[in-house]
Amino acid sequence: METKLKIVVADDVKVIAENMQSVIAKNPRVEKVLTAFDGEDEVIKIMNLKPDIVFTDMQMPKKTGLEVIEEIQGNLSIMKKPKFILVTADRDSSLIVKARELGFDIVYKPISAESINEYINNFEENRFENESIERKEKIEQTRKELKRKGFFKRLLNIK
Repeated sequence: METKLKIVVADDVKVIAENMQSVIAKNPRVEKVLTAFDGEDEVIKIMNLKPDIVFTDMQMPKKTGLEVIEEIQGNLSIMKKPKFILVTADRDSSLIVKARELGFDIVYKPISAESINEYINNFEENRFENESIERKEKIEQTRKELKRKGFFKRLLNIK
């Protein structure tokens, strides 16, 4: 059974946020989509919804998109971090340079319905691969910890 996605859209231009929400809500892979119109409201919605994907404007009142990302990624109470997609009309900002250095996807306004759906569909395709990699990493980490504690030697009664 396919798990449906939860998505947050944040943009201080209300018509852009609402148009993106309308496009996303029509995608059959999406369970819920919330909108925020400033960075502080975006953080609250991310904390409450725990979305899979966040489309965030780079320049918003109260907090920039990067400030929101830093706050969410630094919050240890959020176990599953969302995929952030930065949306901007500015093509030369120092924030864009920083976002690229940090490895975030950047989409330029105006963003088409096709681009939005492409990100959603690509996320779905990559999610299973990423979950498999995460499981393998956890198993390897547990194995190393058990080895460090001498668990296998004690289990096999090796001196």
